[in-house]
Amino acid sequence: MKHNNDSEFVGLERIKTRQKEQLVLFERWASKNQWSNFHSSHYDWWMFPIDEPSSYGYAWTVYEGDIAELKKDREYIRCYLRGAELLALSWGWDVNKREYIVDPKPDQKWQHWPIRLYKASKSLKLFGFHADFESMSLLARSLMSKGESMVYGERDLGGLFKMRSKKSNSPPFVQE
Repeated sequence: MKHNNDSEFVGLERIKTRQKEQLVLFERWASKNQWSNFHSSHYDWWMFPIDEPSSYGYAWTVYEGDIAELKKDREYIRCYLRGAELLALSWGWDVNKREYIVDPKPDQKWQHWPIRLYKASKSLKLFGFHADFESMSLLARSLMSKGESMVYGERDLGGLFKMRSKKSNSPPFVQE
């Protein structure tokens, strides 16, 4: 299995520490209905690591070997999934129910950050959380059906959401 051996890599312990610190902030913001803080903060690299370099180079990049190690840590995974749940709630989406929440707060809505939806979704897929990936994909497809762009910079990120997870028994997307 491939591991990130790049000299820029911060290491798994640093990823775990930053993720836990970020989840404390997520929980605080959610408890105070400060959903706009989700939209104006930076966190995707350590909350939802993926197998692609970022503006930080390979510092927060993980590969299948790194993911396998992270998945052994139950607390990390608990925080990881809770982080995905709270991020989705910041967009007005309930990951578990696979639907928009009823009566969202004013800032609890899509904020036109397709890169965040892409990173969180791709991370969920890489970590093997297929139901959560499918839920986030359902959100993305719903947004795209309403005319929302999944283009970030010069890159169209929408392709990720058109693929179904291999282990999914989810129903196909139904337009509202």
